[in-house]
Amino acid sequence: MRSKLNDKNRTISTDSRPPLAEIMAILNDSRKVLVASHIDPDGDALGTQLAVAEFVRSLGKDVSLVRDNDIPHKYRFLNGVNDIPPVDHYRGNELFDTAVILECPSVTRIGRASRFLNDTKIINIDHHLDNSEFGDVNWLNVKASSVGEMVYELFQLAGLTIAPPVAEQLYTAVMTDTGRFRYRSTSPRTMEIAGKLIEAGADPQKICDEVYYNVLPSTMKLIGKVLNGIEFHHHGRICLLTLTQDMLRAAEAHESESDGLVDYTLFNCGVIAGALLKEIGANTTRVSFRSKDGIDVSAIASRYGGGGHFNASGCTMHMSVEDTRLELIKLLSEAIDDLG
Repeated sequence: MRSKLNDKNRTISTDSRPPLAEIMAILNDSRKVLVASHIDPDGDALGTQLAVAEFVRSLGKDVSLVRDNDIPHKYRFLNGVNDIPPVDHYRGNELFDTAVILECPSVTRIGRASRFLNDTKIINIDHHLDNSEFGDVNWLNVKASSVGEMVYELFQLAGLTIAPPVAEQLYTAVMTDTGRFRYRSTSPRTMEIAGKLIEAGADPQKICDEVYYNVLPSTMKLIGKVLNGIEFHHHGRICLLTLTQDMLRAAEAHESESDGLVDYTLFNCGVIAGALLKEIGANTTRVSFRSKDGIDVSAIASRYGGGGHFNASGCTMHMSVEDTRLELIKLLSEAIDDLG
């Protein structure tokens, strides 16, 4: 699944400035390029995927996009998003010279699309601390608020003029991955970039309204069902939410409509660690974590093959929802007690 280049020829950059020469060398030598991001796509994944695809097209390359999982309704306004085909759209053994992988700490995070990466050069652009450096070119900036911020820096260094649709895509990426500019990762540079994207044509009111204030009736019903089962543990410092398959059916909702539900766990006074448990199967539960006040949920997620950021991570636990619930209460309680 890795390319033929050996380790001594790989590029690993942790600088805020993109390794433009190395990235362009691979793209210029390519004919067919795949642009992909992670399963359960969010605003940063979709926004950067669309923007990078447009950039690669401008180089005269044959560009393909792919997704594994549905696109949440809230991002359907983005230009070109409805043209990202699901992985099942590709029936044969498609061959790509290069793959640009965005916001994925490991190859497995792109899901079933990883089958396209045999003998393919990989450009890996990410801001996760636990990135496994799986690319031929690895540009990793853990200080960046989002991959959207990183892609903006790449476009600036490349001298690219950002058209309004691309500005909208990148602004969506930055806004959503910073929690509407409230996470600690939001820096003065983040706000400067947001301003530049507004100058380039991004409409902040429109984007915010589309993402946060344009909820489907089925999503509202789903939110109500999930919040009705809210749990507090460890003296009110832990909040758990559970989403079952029965809830999805009752609300007539898709799983993608659960995007952002985990954020409700930290809306509560006194809560410093929260999790959303999504029932995937009888013995499979997908967990999204949120935390604050020094609770490293990425350390918990990594125990189960997941990862992410210090205060926002996820993993898949191969146990029932109830067993997962008991395990998380234990692990999150221990993490809180370790703070002293």
